[in-house]
Amino acid sequence: MPDIYHYSDYRKFLHDRLEEKKRENPAISFRMLARQVGYKAPSYLPMLLSGRINMSLDMCLKFCSYMKLTKKRCDYFQNMVLFGNASSHKEQKLYFDKMRSFKEAAVHLIDSAQYRFYEKWYNPAIRALLEFFPLRDEYEVIGKLLIPAITGREVQESFELLKELKMIEKDKDGFYRPADAVISTGYEASGIAINTFLYNTLRLSESALGRFPRDERNFSCLTLGISKNGFNEIRQELREFRRKVLKIAEDDKADRIYQFGFQLFPVSHQYSQRKKK
Repeated sequence: MPDIYHYSDYRKFLHDRLEEKKRENPAISFRMLARQVGYKAPSYLPMLLSGRINMSLDMCLKFCSYMKLTKKRCDYFQNMVLFGNASSHKEQKLYFDKMRSFKEAAVHLIDSAQYRFYEKWYNPAIRALLEFFPLRDEYEVIGKLLIPAITGREVQESFELLKELKMIEKDKDGFYRPADAVISTGYEASGIAINTFLYNTLRLSESALGRFPRDERNFSCLTLGISKNGFNEIRQELREFRRKVLKIAEDDKADRIYQFGFQLFPVSHQYSQRKKK
């Protein structure tokens, strides 16, 4: 049986488990499997596996019984279902953290290391700070350099993580430096990791409005009507601009850490023009 602790997507685990059952007995169909679990509708499993419907907790327990999962594996599967069904980032993070709490799953969860890096807003900030600020294990000093300030203990924990992930290293003089000049998540990064980071940085942006004078910050926004094609064109322009910003950061001689973000999202439903009678 596929190792459940290697999964964070319950649909993928179910697919692999059911495919194994079908290999063991080619006569078994999705309809038959659904009936064995206790669901009479023949379309249930295809709709569930494709993401068109979610699994209820009642069906979750029936699947646990059908797959003969131990209580601990059943608990993990239940958290996986709740994570997959979550409708908000807060819920997702809650159940993702519960999955991470299983020691068997700690090293297997997809993008677990990336999630730990982006879980705290100051991990990327500390790593960027070391690019131009010569520091050793001066945790209190680093904590006070950040805005808002963090504790020496938080800095120490961040250092341990950055060293573990090989994102920082000591130079010949004993100072910590980033392993690479600039880190980028790209567009295929784990959704939960990036969403966590975005939520944290948005809260930073909110506090920055009152924390800094106008000449030390730049906030602007537009409210505009565009089509799907216009949206895609703007999104591509933002990606190109993002690459240019990263190139500026690579070539620049830094003396301070900035958080730079831009957003593009709908604030209305899509309008379908009514046909004239």
